[in-house]
Amino acid sequence: MPEIVSLLAAGEVGAYLGGILSSLWGYFLVVVGFSLVIFVHELGHFMAAKFCDVRVDKFAIGFGRSILSFRRGIGLRRGSTYDECRARLIDHVSRYRKPEARHEELAAVPSEPNDEELARAAEALRLGETEYCLNWLPLGGYVRMLGQEDFAVDKSGELVVKENPRSFPHKSVGRRMIIVSAGVAMNLVFAAVVFMIVFMAGFQTVPAEVGWVLPGTPAEQAGLQMGDRILAINGEKITDYQDLKLLVTLANPDSPMALTVERNNPSTGLGEEKQFSLQPEKLEGQSTLMIGVGQPMTNTVGYVLQDPNQPTVAQLRPGDEVLAVNGEPVNSFYDLAFRLRQATGAYCQLRVRRSTTTPGEEATELAVARRSRLTFYPTGSPARESGHLLGLVPRRQVLDLEPGGQAEQGGIRPNDVIVRWGNEVSPTLMEIMASLATNANRDIPVIVCRRQDDGQDVEIALNIRPRRKGIFRTGQPVTGLNVQSFVQENDRLIVADIVENVDAETPTPAAVLKGVMPRGSRITRVDDEPVHDWYELVGRFIDLAGREVKLTWQFERQPEQSRMIYIPRTIGTVFRFPPDGRVFRIDGKNSIMVKMGESNRLFSASNWFGTHHLLKTSLGRTVEVEYRGLNDAQMQVAQVEVLPEMLDTWVQRIEYEVSDLLGLPVMETMRETNPFTAIMIGVRKTYFFVRSVYVFGERMLIKRSVGFENVSGPVGILQMGSAAARHDFIILLYFLALISANLAVINFLPLPIVDGGLFVFLIIEKIKGAPVSLGVQMATQLIGLVLIAGIFLFVTFHDIQRLFE
Repeated sequence: MPEIVSLLAAGEVGAYLGGILSSLWGYFLVVVGFSLVIFVHELGHFMAAKFCDVRVDKFAIGFGRSILSFRRGIGLRRGSTYDECRARLIDHVSRYRKPEARHEELAAVPSEPNDEELARAAEALRLGETEYCLNWLPLGGYVRMLGQEDFAVDKSGELVVKENPRSFPHKSVGRRMIIVSAGVAMNLVFAAVVFMIVFMAGFQTVPAEVGWVLPGTPAEQAGLQMGDRILAINGEKITDYQDLKLLVTLANPDSPMALTVERNNPSTGLGEEKQFSLQPEKLEGQSTLMIGVGQPMTNTVGYVLQDPNQPTVAQLRPGDEVLAVNGEPVNSFYDLAFRLRQATGAYCQLRVRRSTTTPGEEATELAVARRSRLTFYPTGSPARESGHLLGLVPRRQVLDLEPGGQAEQGGIRPNDVIVRWGNEVSPTLMEIMASLATNANRDIPVIVCRRQDDGQDVEIALNIRPRRKGIFRTGQPVTGLNVQSFVQENDRLIVADIVENVDAETPTPAAVLKGVMPRGSRITRVDDEPVHDWYELVGRFIDLAGREVKLTWQFERQPEQSRMIYIPRTIGTVFRFPPDGRVFRIDGKNSIMVKMGESNRLFSASNWFGTHHLLKTSLGRTVEVEYRGLNDAQMQVAQVEVLPEMLDTWVQRIEYEVSDLLGLPVMETMRETNPFTAIMIGVRKTYFFVRSVYVFGERMLIKRSVGFENVSGPVGILQMGSAAARHDFIILLYFLALISANLAVINFLPLPIVDGGLFVFLIIEKIKGAPVSLGVQMATQLIGLVLIAGIFLFVTFHDIQRLFE
C-alpha cells in the first residue's frame, strides 16, 4: 500500500501504465511482423505447390489449434473448417450414391468415400481444397500438401505413399526441389524488398567511425585513433557501426583482420586511406571478440560522471550541448575530447547550452568546469594487469555500475574509491574480479572512500554479495560491476600495488620498492618537493627523467619513509612530446611484427609496445623519430641515441582521456531515392546477413570464438523486436528484414524436419534414382524434431535467464 500511495503521490501512474501499454503494443507489432515473415515463407511453398499442381490441404500460420480459418465455399469460421467441409462432402457423396445402392451389383458400397468421390463432391459443391488458418502459437507455420501424411503399407510391410497424381511425393524431383526451396527464396526476396523500402524511407544509423579507443586493446596496439572512419574489413565494404560490430564478432580468431581506414590529414584537411592489421580478442568475462573501439559521439552529453572536486552548479549534466572549451569552439565529441586532453589534467572552462524542462522557457548558456582523466596503460592484458606509472599502480575508482545490481544495492556509488576489498588493501582490478568470481552468495566486506559535498573524504564500510546469474543460479556471479566499471584514481596519490616488470627483460623503476612500500601508502614528496595528485607526479617524473630521485611516502600514521629510484629517459623525455602525441616512424619504420606465443602480431609505432620493440632493434644507434600531435599539420623529427633505459617507453603509456564523459551517438540517415540503387543495397544487406548467419554457426560450433549465450530464440526475438517497435517503425521493418534473412538460412540448414533436410533427401533420390524409404525419412524427421525441440528449449531457457538477469 505505501508503494501505491507514493506512486500516486508522485503522479507516475500515467507514465507507468503508458509504459506497459507501449510494451504491449510493441509485442503485438512484433508478433504481427513475425507472422508476416512466416506467411511470406509459407506463401512461397504454397505458390510453388500450386504451380506444380500439388494439392495443398492446409496453409497455416502458427501451430496448435486454429483460432480462425477460411475455406472457399464455406467462408470464415472460428476454429477449423475441416469438420464442416468433411460433413458436406460425405453428405453429398451419400446422396449421390442412394439411387445406385438399389442395384444388386452395387449393394456392397464402401462406408467411407474414396478420394475420387470426395474430389467430385468438392467440385460440385465448389468447396476449396485448401484451408487457410491462423493458429494459437504464432511461432512458425506450415503448408500441408497431399502425400505428406497419407501413407499405406505395401505387401512387404514397408510404408509407402498412397497413389495420387496430385500428391507431393509423386511429382518429379525437380518440381519437389522447386517447392521445397520456394519458401527460402521468398524470405530472401522479402528481406531484400523490405531493406529497399527501409533505405528509400531513410534509415538512421551510427556511422562506422572510431569514437574512442580502449587502452591496451588490439585497436590501440594497431594505431587506430579517435575520428578514424572504417571503410572495409578484409576487403568487404561496411556501411555503418552495426556492420563493424558484426564483422568483428564473426572474425576468424586465428588470423589477423585487415582494416581499410580513412583518416583526416591535418596538413591538407583531406581524408587519406590507411591500412591496418589487428587481431581481435576477447576481454576477460566477454563471450565475443572485440578490437576495443566505441561508437562516434556528438558534443551533446549522454552520460557524465560527476566531478567530486566541483560544486553541483559547476557540473556537466546529460543533455548539455558543449559549445566551447576555453573559448575554442566545439563541433563534435572529438573536438571536446581533444581540447580536454590538450590541457593535461588542468581544469577547462566549458560553455554549454542547457535545455530546461519548463514548457516555453528557452535554453540557457552557462559555464562549467571539466578536466581530462589520467590513465596509465597496462603493460599486459588490460583485464589481468593494472596500468601503472613506472610500476606505481593507482587505486581503483568506480566509473559506472549497473542500476539495481548487487553492487548498487550494497551501497557502492560512482566515484567511490576502493580502499579495501575482502582481505585485500587497495586491491588491483584483477583481485576484485577474482573475488567476485569466487564468492557467489557470500558477503564481501568492502571499504570505499567517498568525497562529501563539503570536500571531505569519508571511509564507508559496505557488504557486497555476488549472485549467480540465471533462473537456477548456475551462471557466473554478478554484482553489476565488470572490467570496464573501474578507472584509475587521479586525485589521491595512494599506491595500490607495484608492478615489477615491463616485460621479461625490463624491470620497472619502482620494482626496488616492492616489499618496502606497503599497499595504501601515500606519496608525499619527490626530491623533497610536495606532490598532491597523480597529475603532479607525472609532471615531476618527466622533468626529472635521466636521474635518481628521492621518493617519499607515508603509510597510514607511521613516519614517512624515502627511497631512491631512477627515472629512465625515453621517448617523450629526451624531447618534448605533445599530450596527444603519436610516434609515426622510428628509423623509417611505422610498425613491427612481434612474436607473441605461437603467433606473430603487428604493432604500430604509435603504440608503446611497438615503440619498445622498434627501439630494441636500434640499440646503440642514433635514429630518426617522426612524431606529431593528432591535429598538428607538420610532422616533427628528432634524432635520438637509443640507450637501454629507453626501452621502458613509459611516457607513451600515459594517456589523458575522457572515459568519464560520453556524448550521444552520432546518427546518419542512409537514404537512397533511386529504387534500383535501393534494391541493390537491399540485396547486398540480405547477402551480408545470410552469410553472417553461416559464419556465426561456424564460429560458435567450430572456432568457439562466439559463446552460445549470444543465440536468441522466440523470447529474445520478442524482446528485441518490441524494443525496435517502440523506438521507430522503420527500425522494426529493418528488424523484420533481418529476421527474414535469418529464417531463410535456418530453414535451409541440412537438418531433418526443416526445408534443408528435405532438400538433401531429394538430392540423394536424384543421385540413386529412388527415394529414401519412408521409414528412414520418418526416423530422421523424428531425430530432427527432437534436435529442433532441444535447440528451441536451450535458446528459450537462455532468453528467459537473460530476463532474470
